[in-house]
Amino acid sequence: MSIRLDKGAQRTWLLPLFLILIGMAVRLWQLGGLPCGLNQDEAYAGYEAYSMLQYGVDSWGYTNPCYFISWGSGMNVLESYLAMPFVALLGLTELAVRLPQAILACVSLPVVYLLLTRLFSRRVGLLGLGLTAICPWHIMLSRWGLESNLAPGLLLLGLYFLVRGLDSPPWLLLAALFYGFSLYAYATLWVVVPLTLAAFLLYLLYTKKLTFTPYLAGAVGLLFVLALPLILFVLVNLGVLEEIRTPFLSVPRLVSMRASEVDWHNLFSREAYQTLGEMVFGEGDGLLWNSLPQYGMFYRFSWPFMVLGGVRMAIRAGKGLKARQFTGEGLLLLGLLCAALVSLSLDYLNINKANSLHLYLLVLLAFGLDWVFGYCRTYPVLPWGVVAVYAVAFGLFVNTYFTAYNDDIDVQFRYGVGDAVAYVKQQGFESVAVDSTVVYSHILFYDQTPQPEFAQTVEYANYPSAYLSVSSFGRYTFGVDMNHLDPNTAYLVHVSSHDAFRNAGYTVVELGLYGVAFLE
Repeated sequence: MSIRLDKGAQRTWLLPLFLILIGMAVRLWQLGGLPCGLNQDEAYAGYEAYSMLQYGVDSWGYTNPCYFISWGSGMNVLESYLAMPFVALLGLTELAVRLPQAILACVSLPVVYLLLTRLFSRRVGLLGLGLTAICPWHIMLSRWGLESNLAPGLLLLGLYFLVRGLDSPPWLLLAALFYGFSLYAYATLWVVVPLTLAAFLLYLLYTKKLTFTPYLAGAVGLLFVLALPLILFVLVNLGVLEEIRTPFLSVPRLVSMRASEVDWHNLFSREAYQTLGEMVFGEGDGLLWNSLPQYGMFYRFSWPFMVLGGVRMAIRAGKGLKARQFTGEGLLLLGLLCAALVSLSLDYLNINKANSLHLYLLVLLAFGLDWVFGYCRTYPVLPWGVVAVYAVAFGLFVNTYFTAYNDDIDVQFRYGVGDAVAYVKQQGFESVAVDSTVVYSHILFYDQTPQPEFAQTVEYANYPSAYLSVSSFGRYTFGVDMNHLDPNTAYLVHVSSHDAFRNAGYTVVELGLYGVAFLE
């Protein structure tokens, strides 16, 4: 009897395991080279990890800062801290910087399954897992190291352990841990997390699902301790406190404090709702690193099922609320509502800014498709037809992403700068001018400029500013004037300038979209 049960359990896990392996494969395959090059934010996050690992301080000289100054108005720190072990093992490479994001995205796959199975049913769990595994938004998010893209995975883990903690309170400590970590992934979560947890608390108290235990008190205390450095950071940058420097933790004062991106007046703006609707149900946000317009975030034919899932969840949540009974639908709809409110309030909304919202939308999609699969016995062709459509769409997306995508993203991710910097270092050029298409974080990353050298030699063109523009550091100056070329200077320039340098008598070594021009 026990053998048969073991085999049954193994069969139960075959389909989830298959879906998880597919999801992992498309998130990890060619991770270091696709997308080619680097985004400017992941380049700076990587350099901060390298600086702390090699010199014990970030690029501005702070020990273990709770928030980076970086560009002048700050950058989230968690991506860099998570990347440090990989940089230590692999060196400062694209792969090392992207692994934290990719690993968290892979971990998210079984967590989606476990969460939805616990709240609803195994079928909803399988649908949620399958949709997440093949979701264009989640795949693309997982494959580059934007620090804010850690947020969905951390919020998911926080929610999963919160749900487990409702039945077994010790899990609440892990929920607090991951919600606390999420605050260091994206500053917008400083609003999302307290708003969501407050809504959850009221709902759980109303439905009598949550009772006071020492573990609940411990979770609240742990979350407060994790949030405390950021509370101090806000006070420092509001001028209430002086900046804090200790051998273990730093709370820096930014060069310029950006105005809050959250403006609640946007909730009364029709444009905000239109932008969010177009992003979710339309072609994305027009940014190639977030979505491919022909596929959208969740495949563009998915929105009817998402709406259906939302209606089903609202009906069930309403019934549960009327009876003061806890439902998974009620909990998740509250989380979705909080994430949607914050997303609507954001200025200049795009996909990664609204990243606290999208996993909830995937749950709506799974819930809508669950209704279709409920007709499996009556109309067996219907669910299989849906599976076939999604399988074809996934195949087309994978084919596009792994073949043509690099040709589209290479300009935005400055493909070739790494090879050009390597050539500069190999040739030992002492003076290098970099054209305006290259962001200085790319040079810091690929040059692996020693932090003391950068701190001592950097000159800014617009200090103080929220977005600092570097004039020079070390051997590098930024900006190329074709009318005033220096024969003793090498030039790291975009391919569009190569012919002009050749006409001026320079030798040009082409490397991807960039090259190095110099006089022999």
